[in-house]
Amino acid sequence: MSEFSLLLIMVALQGGLISLDAATTVQLATIITFVVSAYAVVMRYPTPIALSDRLRRD
Repeated sequence: MSEFSLLLIMVALQGGLISLDAATTVQLATIITFVVSAYAVVMRYPTPIALSDRLRRD
């Protein structure tokens, strides 16, 4: 899921192609994907914002 999915869902909802329940489900799945992905990156890979000193890189 990506930001683009949110755009497509809004267009489909406004065009009457999908229901509000379907749009809400896709939005929730997208937000969950964002959170899990960000958590995985911060916890597993070397980044400047890593929580572990071992993974923190400038």
